[in-house]
Amino acid sequence: MTSAARWTLARLLAASVLAGAIPVTTPDLAWRKGFESASGIESPTPHSDASADAGRALYQVHCVACHGARGRGDGPAGAGLHPPPADLLLHAPQHTDGELFYYIARGIPGTAMPAWRGALSESERWHLVHYVHELGAGRP
Repeated sequence: MTSAARWTLARLLAASVLAGAIPVTTPDLAWRKGFESASGIESPTPHSDASADAGRALYQVHCVACHGARGRGDGPAGAGLHPPPADLLLHAPQHTDGELFYYIARGIPGTAMPAWRGALSESERWHLVHYVHELGAGRP
């Protein structure tokens, strides 16, 4: 495992510990309101093989530890999380670009899904959206 992968895994595990230490029983109302407004947003980055490839590279660094190589929510860091990481093959087809972007940017209250807006640029988050749609379509 590379040092970058170990660092990412350590950050994800730390976020998991913090998420478990502060239980959230109801979704944050501001988060919910923002999510509802995000559902109609379309990606300003055209979906392309190049964008999905960029998203794949980001996914390998930031997401695979919890969501797993194929997006099934079976990554090694996700094993003890409650609730478990989302199975992207099931969830990605059910969500718009804007909704996936919002999940990635803001995280998901009551889960270990962190907010990536401080760590990834807007264009990187859109590349991840395109790759997550590829996973959801069964094209890893």
